[in-house]
Amino acid sequence: MKHTVLIILLVFRITGTLEAQAPQIVLPSDARQNDIQAAQVLQFYLQKMTGQAIRIQEQPADAKAPTIFIGQSREARKAGFEIPNDIPVDAFYAAGKQNKFAIAGGGEMGAEYGVYTLLELLGCRKYSPVDSFIPEIKQIRLPDYTARLETPAFPYRELWYEPAFNEAWARWHKLKTNPAKNREWGLFVHTFDRLCPHEKYFSEHPEYYAFNGAQHSTGQLCLSNDTVLQIVMASLRDLMAQKPEAQYWSVSQNDNYDYCKCARCAATDAQNGGPSGSLITFVNRVAAAFPDKTISTLAYQYTRQAPREVKPARNVNICLCSIECNRGKSIESGCGDFAGDVHAWAKLTDNLMIWDYVVQFRSYISPFPNWHTLQPNLQFFQQNGVRMMFEQGSGHSRSEFSDMRAYLLSKLMWNPNVSVDSILNDFGQGYYGAGWPQVQAYVHLLTENLAKHGNGLWIYDIPQNEAFLTQENWSHYHNTLIAALDLVGADSARIRRTEEALLPIWFARLEKTKKDTALLNEYLSDSLEKELEMFEAYCQKLGINTLHENNYPPKNYRADYLAFFSKHQKVRQSRTGQIITCSSPSPTYAKGNSAVLSDHLIGETDYRYNWLGFQGTDLEVVAEVKGIEPVSTLELSFLQDQQSWVFFPKKITLEISNDGEHFQVVQEVDVPVERSGQKAVKTISANFPPQMVIAVRVRAESIKRCPVWHNCNGNPCWIFADEIVVGN
Repeated sequence: MKHTVLIILLVFRITGTLEAQAPQIVLPSDARQNDIQAAQVLQFYLQKMTGQAIRIQEQPADAKAPTIFIGQSREARKAGFEIPNDIPVDAFYAAGKQNKFAIAGGGEMGAEYGVYTLLELLGCRKYSPVDSFIPEIKQIRLPDYTARLETPAFPYRELWYEPAFNEAWARWHKLKTNPAKNREWGLFVHTFDRLCPHEKYFSEHPEYYAFNGAQHSTGQLCLSNDTVLQIVMASLRDLMAQKPEAQYWSVSQNDNYDYCKCARCAATDAQNGGPSGSLITFVNRVAAAFPDKTISTLAYQYTRQAPREVKPARNVNICLCSIECNRGKSIESGCGDFAGDVHAWAKLTDNLMIWDYVVQFRSYISPFPNWHTLQPNLQFFQQNGVRMMFEQGSGHSRSEFSDMRAYLLSKLMWNPNVSVDSILNDFGQGYYGAGWPQVQAYVHLLTENLAKHGNGLWIYDIPQNEAFLTQENWSHYHNTLIAALDLVGADSARIRRTEEALLPIWFARLEKTKKDTALLNEYLSDSLEKELEMFEAYCQKLGINTLHENNYPPKNYRADYLAFFSKHQKVRQSRTGQIITCSSPSPTYAKGNSAVLSDHLIGETDYRYNWLGFQGTDLEVVAEVKGIEPVSTLELSFLQDQQSWVFFPKKITLEISNDGEHFQVVQEVDVPVERSGQKAVKTISANFPPQMVIAVRVRAESIKRCPVWHNCNGNPCWIFADEIVVGN
């Protein structure tokens, strides 16, 4: 009988220890609202993990249960946690020992950030807003964790990527949420026209606006004009009254180069070594009127260089932009002039924000292997005292590896010294599963091939110009990702994620084909139409709604590609031979090679490929005609992209010659200069009686300079021409 009782007691003792003890969250009765929020977040996830009801209580109810203390409390101190009294905004204290854990945070979000750190230690992951992992753990064992105060490398961390617009994802990854940003910012960048609108003032007061040496333009403000200062300050007062809680107010240049060169502005700029002189002088005067607000301005393009003499006022924030940098190298090794600007501004102010760029804006889903530059760039910014980081990706649109790149950047913005390989492996194994080694191998292949071709990677380029996207390399990339897809198995979520990794390679091949006559000639109309239909369907399936920053949907891409191919089929029959003479094309595009005009490759609405450019000059080109059969048609196309200073010629003349010396006009067209924000292609053609022609000539008269209504008026503009087509 004694033995039976002993066995029963032992069984109860053993089963008692095996029964899951629910974790308990301890929160003091006088807890701050921010700590209450953090405790409720923790309660939600622990309940999902354990399947048990989790209580939030003022003191531990069970000394043996896993216990998490939130906030400053006597109970946490009794448990042996020495929580600092003063914790900076967004920072948090965390420590764990003997199945107990303490979290305390500073500011609105610190404690909640500490909770997310604990949840990740327990195995939770939030890969994307729709892809999370919450383990099922019936018996929670809290980790041992050396007591530490975690402080973010950058007090302000904003990520312009689709995942970060989801508030829950942004909070988890310790980023500025969109609602918080909207509360804190009254105006955000490119605000001159908002504060002093040209529609209201320019007609009667052109002197309020930039003088380019010949005339006034609406592009920017005259920053030495006292009335402009008063108008800007009055506008700010009105806006601040409507949004008094906002701290940051941007007083910053519009997005163009048309800065004022009047005598007073020019004198200030000369004294300071550049246009940032007049800008900072102006912004300082604005800031003096609003001492309790932060007036932010851009150091961007023409104002990027720090002024020599004037210093930003205490409440002036400088937003320095790295738009010109090569993304294939770190800023220190590949963008020395920008690195120098960072050093120079850091000497003038500790109120420095960096606007960095981490995506290819003209080809959101094109391969963009900048992975090796993300960490050294953020380390460089931290070392130079930068307090605010704005990483611009593809905004609300999905792009190549947008979930993985956003995940990595969020970790690096908190701590630039973490292990990138560990973060990517952790993400990849959870997100791609068994296919991750192949996806990782693909990323490494891209990076290695980029290095072989000189590490040239630009945020406004296109696949056609990427040297690492050769046909041979493409096959390696494709096969590697197909292997990843094979390894994923039947997991539908991971199939979708791996297919999304494949889409950029597919897109790159389609785009590269536009510059390869041999590949184009292999296509049959039916097979191309089916492939483009499938490409559009995959984009729709994967949530790819636009292919570049100007909201270019896949359905438009499909239609435009088919139109391009149809025109190529026609051009294949052209009788145009070699270019005999060509007047001074710019070497910036197509390397100035006039053969572009007769290579059977069609220019679309992007001047970066298949077009020949002429800046500030007229075009005159003579081409031979092949064959001995009579011809009866001649045409040439021109591009318009006024935002990029590209205009149609104002006069175009087509001529033919049957002896190579004397030319006969067969078409002459005057093209009115009309204001348009639309990109367009205009084809000028001539039909004439069939005859023997051995040469043709095209002359196009440029308007030379941007017109008076253009925001860069007076500057030399472009004409772009492509494909002289001679037919029967």
